[in-house]
Amino acid sequence: MSGADEDNFPRRHTARESLLDGASTSPKGIPVKTSVPEGADLDHPTRVDLADLIDAAKLPDARGATKNDAQFQAARIPKFDNPLGVTEGEILSTVGWLHVVAAEADGDYHIQISPTHDDDQGTDFLIVEVPTPETRFVADASLHAPLEAVRSLIRERMLQGREPSMRGSVLTRPACIDVAGQLFYDDAHVGDQPRGKRGMKAATLWELHPVTHIAFSRGCT
Repeated sequence: MSGADEDNFPRRHTARESLLDGASTSPKGIPVKTSVPEGADLDHPTRVDLADLIDAAKLPDARGATKNDAQFQAARIPKFDNPLGVTEGEILSTVGWLHVVAAEADGDYHIQISPTHDDDQGTDFLIVEVPTPETRFVADASLHAPLEAVRSLIRERMLQGREPSMRGSVLTRPACIDVAGQLFYDDAHVGDQPRGKRGMKAATLWELHPVTHIAFSRGCT
């Protein structure tokens, strides 16, 4: 892997990250995407193939959602028909190749995974993010330990003990990982050009966020 220069364009906080999550009991001001629904079973996520998660025919954009949509700022997007039968807030797991990790301005670890090993300039990435395990970022203290475990694994086993750069630290040898977290729709980017670090573009606005588990895997093809 390689380090990288810092990004000169810090990530903007969005409205969805700044209001009460209607599916939780967190106080106003706690980010929607750094909480999970009450009673969520983090130990038994629903397995979904990564190729399906980034396939718009199987998991289309959230129906009717617009950029920073006011109706979804204080609540998760309601369940809608899709071939995968998933909904925002559901805890999912998948397997893929981790290519790049970046530090966001809000402290998140921004990670991009792909179904393919040789995909440095591809457009079929899924973004998964790991918030900072501190109360000012994540109100639910029960999430702090799994978040720190994930971040520690990334630093110590993938980045030689270093923090990821803001521009993005690219792994010279992509790592096959098993990742689990909450399905989250990042409506702040509706209508934008595909996003991503170091020329690697996400295929969807759906993310896993917060990520609560990452482990090395032999399940990649």
